Amino acid sequence: MSQQNTYMDWPKDKLPAFGADGTVVIEDGNQFSRVVPLEPSQTHVLATVLSRAFYDQANFRYIIPNEQSRLDLLTGLFRVAILASQLYGEIYTTQAVDGGALWIRSGTGLPLRQMMRGGFPSRHLHWKSSDLRRVRGPHWHLLAVGMEPTKQKRKIGGTLLEPLLLRADSDALPCYVEVFNEKYLPFFKRHGFRIMGCGKIPRGGPDFWAMERTPQTISL
Repeated sequence: MSQQNTYMDWPKDKLPAFGADGTVVIEDGNQFSRVVPLEPSQTHVLATVLSRAFYDQANFRYIIPNEQSRLDLLTGLFRVAILASQLYGEIYTTQAVDGGALWIRSGTGLPLRQMMRGGFPSRHLHWKSSDLRRVRGPHWHLLAVGMEPTKQKRKIGGTLLEPLLLRADSDALPCYVEVFNEKYLPFFKRHGFRIMGCGKIPRGGPDFWAMERTPQTISL
């Protein structure tokens, strides 16, 4: 199935175009945003961007209550998450590396707890990954999608998702994400995700929603 014959709940008048190099090009206001795979040399830049993007998210406030140390620790965590995604999944960013989407394939044998311990080797984590409801069978797991906070008004988070969603549709694989802020649910719903479960992390942790996106197709 060709990329042009797949669809991820993108408006019909704004379907993605494809560059000669296979990258996704989507109109972003009065300009175009080119989404490209992350280069290994850009790891630190993206880890820093994502640490700022997720600094005030409920799940990370819960894991790292101390505000002074959270930013540095998150940078380390996202370095580990980026490395894991490079080894076992896919990473997409913008040409300016001002945002990114980290994906992991199922069946890699890399538990969330193991990855987080790699980011915080000397800290006790207030987290139980078994509390999260996961989709069964082969799928793609979205670890994170975020933008540099000063550029979030550009609203190209969905653009960052498009390359992998296209691939998942082509391969007939579902996608999975855990959401820790209710205000982001409409964003994921616009891109085809539906709530499959919800709950609360124990011991005063945040609420969460487990969302799945089934493969979608459309005839253009």
